[in-house]
Amino acid sequence: MVHAFLPLTNFLGALAGRFALAPLVITSRRGLGNHQERWPRLKRMDRIANRFSHVVVANSHAVAADMAARDGYDLARVRVIANGLDLSRFDGISHRRDEIRRSLGLEPDDVGVVIVANLIPYKGHKDLIDAFASASQSRPELRLFIAGQDRGIGQALIEQAQRLGVGSTVRLLGAQDDVPGLLAGMDIGVIASHEEGFCNALMEKLTAGLPVVATNVGGNPEAVSGMPGCVLVKPRDPADLARGLLAVLERLPEQTVDRKFRQRAMRERYSIRAMVDAYETLYLAGK
Repeated sequence: MVHAFLPLTNFLGALAGRFALAPLVITSRRGLGNHQERWPRLKRMDRIANRFSHVVVANSHAVAADMAARDGYDLARVRVIANGLDLSRFDGISHRRDEIRRSLGLEPDDVGVVIVANLIPYKGHKDLIDAFASASQSRPELRLFIAGQDRGIGQALIEQAQRLGVGSTVRLLGAQDDVPGLLAGMDIGVIASHEEGFCNALMEKLTAGLPVVATNVGGNPEAVSGMPGCVLVKPRDPADLARGLLAVLERLPEQTVDRKFRQRAMRERYSIRAMVDAYETLYLAGK
């Protein structure tokens, strides 16, 4: 059996598997096919990999549908297996909430809003700062924390926040080793991306029990389906993102049952064990 991930290895793995007469060749699509627009050569490679694969695994139904539309691939040969998350990292984090909030300088009445995403334009940080500035006009207790490695836009985001008058309430934290701990001190999670396949950062926020405002792209609607207190908003639309923030804020402080429901649902749907079981079933079933 050959199982490959990502465009180049999908191409090489599918060809190698077929030349080696492997009885099962699996390739994977981990995100929407926007890479094909940026690098047209990859579109040809994707289609060749698809042709020589017995099965393609997508990590969300949105990714599967996108692949069928872009590549004309038969959905009957696609298996959807969601990403799995190491949930043990989130055990006991609620007991650290007060400690984390003190370390971040949060007052008891402050509302911590967090985005965990490397500083890349398509992750939507610029939209979020615009939305945050708008929402802060009526809710000055909001505090925004941006965690992620700076890939070149950090200074521009700082200047944007200062220009909008929220420079003192927006903090860039850089890359974080202890994301579960950071999330434990927050009140609202945000995913502002313009595109996603299946967003691990969204899974982490939900596993931490946070209500989340997420853009309606890729697998985000699947992840928040049935999750109380979560709101989907339009991508690239700061006004709608501000609306979503205020809608979630109106429900705070929320009932403990909602937080526990999100945590339990994530453990049932997206554990590493669930992902491994799905892959084992696929491998044993063959093509």
